Amino acid sequence: MSDFTLSAKMNELIQAVYHGPLEQPLWQRFLELYKEAMNANYATLLLRPPKEGDQGVVLNAVVLSKDVYAAYNETYFALDPFVDLPPGVARTIQQYIKPEKLMSSEYYQSYMEPADVFYVMGLDMSDEQGLKARLRVTRSRNDEDFGEEEKRLTELLFVHLQQAIQLYSRIARMETERDLYEDAIDHLDMGSVILSENAKILRSNQAAEQLFQEQNGLRVSDGRLQVGNREDNIRFRELIEDVIAAHRRSEPGFVRAFRLNRSGSQAGLGLLIRPLPITDVPDGIANPTVAIFISDPERPRNATIDVLKHLFEFTPSEAALALLLANGLTLDEAAEELGITRNTAKSHLSAIFSKTGVTRQPKLVQLILKSVASMG
Repeated sequence: MSDFTLSAKMNELIQAVYHGPLEQPLWQRFLELYKEAMNANYATLLLRPPKEGDQGVVLNAVVLSKDVYAAYNETYFALDPFVDLPPGVARTIQQYIKPEKLMSSEYYQSYMEPADVFYVMGLDMSDEQGLKARLRVTRSRNDEDFGEEEKRLTELLFVHLQQAIQLYSRIARMETERDLYEDAIDHLDMGSVILSENAKILRSNQAAEQLFQEQNGLRVSDGRLQVGNREDNIRFRELIEDVIAAHRRSEPGFVRAFRLNRSGSQAGLGLLIRPLPITDVPDGIANPTVAIFISDPERPRNATIDVLKHLFEFTPSEAALALLLANGLTLDEAAEELGITRNTAKSHLSAIFSKTGVTRQPKLVQLILKSVASMG
């Protein structure tokens, strides 16, 4: 088993590599430990190296000053001669450029020397997904250059660091996509609620939150969704249990519907309940299990006049009229709301019909409600 022995210091370094994506700033603990192990004055991870028009993502164990930090990201990256190294191979800057040539360069005189940097060792990482990360560590002119032992340790860390960055990149992309879809769901007029295995609310969009606040048929108690009166709630709970059971059986097509009447309202709330796919993660009880979609026929449709203008080439007046009609007003009611005569409203409506290609008001309402206008 001696071949598998790992020193405590090396183990700590590797742990810091994989813990890096969970930190803020990223990989801070690793860079501090790596700098210490290299007996260096700076350790830097260029997660996304700067380029023209992009300051990149540059992480430092030590920031001498914000001005020096910004200077590289904004200007001196273009003069850096120590780039495009063979992936996974540790090299020193002295292997790439002679000391006298380095010291006479603008990069050294304007950037390296003021930061007390003379010796630099680096390692580049790349993959087919576009990863172009760089690890750099530096020493002052009064120190010695980096030797074979430091290069060997850096190369041992290479595979771990590259894998950790790849995992971080994948998670970051997934979170970006998730945020995009969450934002889209948040802009829907339909309420959306996600429940866990134990029927606790994990997430709800803005439309659902508004319905909860109104407490006109829906409410939240102890983190759980409650509906209607006692009899309604019992029936609703039975449907939730049916859908949770379908989730456990991996039946995503299993759907249940529920209508909830509200006092003083002809149109009740419509709820659609369906199971979510099972995910292969260990903490199953807190995972998304059930999705509930809530439709309120009386809720005004959210769309901006500006979006309707661009979508259908309406004038501001036509867009305002179309929006009121989409929210259920008659032509006379819309004219009164806008403070215009019925003849003016009819003229706007005729122009709207011409631009949309429909000839009847119900078709116009259907066209607007089915368009992307509500996402604006």
